Amino acid sequence: MKVQKPSWISTVEVRDLIQRRPWSLLSWSAGLVALSFIGYYGILSIGNPPANIGAQFVDAEFPSPSISPWFYGKPITWFIYAAFLYWSAGLEAQRIHFLNFSERTRRFLFIATALVAFGAFYEIFYNFMIWSALEVLTQSCSPSPCSPDVIASRWPSLPKPLNLVFVTKVVILVFSLSVYSLWFLFRIDKEIERRNPTPQAAFSRQELYGADTVKTAPMTRAYSFAVTTNGQDPPDSPQ
Repeated sequence: MKVQKPSWISTVEVRDLIQRRPWSLLSWSAGLVALSFIGYYGILSIGNPPANIGAQFVDAEFPSPSISPWFYGKPITWFIYAAFLYWSAGLEAQRIHFLNFSERTRRFLFIATALVAFGAFYEIFYNFMIWSALEVLTQSCSPSPCSPDVIASRWPSLPKPLNLVFVTKVVILVFSLSVYSLWFLFRIDKEIERRNPTPQAAFSRQELYGADTVKTAPMTRAYSFAVTTNGQDPPDSPQ
């Protein structure tokens, strides 16, 4: 019986992996962080459901202010930061594949992403308008005025109200991801144009559009002379 020593990843191999695939490692790391926040606070809400949808991601602070009084944030804030890094770094990691896409595919992705950005842009203004209106109208909480973190919207009709801090940050995340994706696709198009420059046409614009070229012939200029003949023939006019 032969006992084999387990092969651990050496420091050189880890460094080589970081140098070869930095964007992939950053994307997967940020994705795991985002998934951890969603999973942890989602599981906590199973035994104690919040009054508003998404309130469990707004009411808590991570890390706790008792542990880190100067540096903490809401779980939804950490989630949108990690989700943005996951998406943007993932696009950069797949840049080679986007360069191989056809022009029709890239145009379709651009239009679809622009459509998502358009919808998210509207929702941002809508949520802030509802948020401001409810901040003024809601005066029944203690202490007054109400904290912006506890205000929830009942529109659209849902089983529970929707926490406005939660939904606004999610919509801003969607809009930011769309804008970055549009900028990424624009850079891909520019790089493809730089790699494959269009040769200059060796023919004129009239030949390009199939127009008949009209060649002008030199025209003789007519001269008029007021000549007194006095019985003699007038001189010949120049041709």
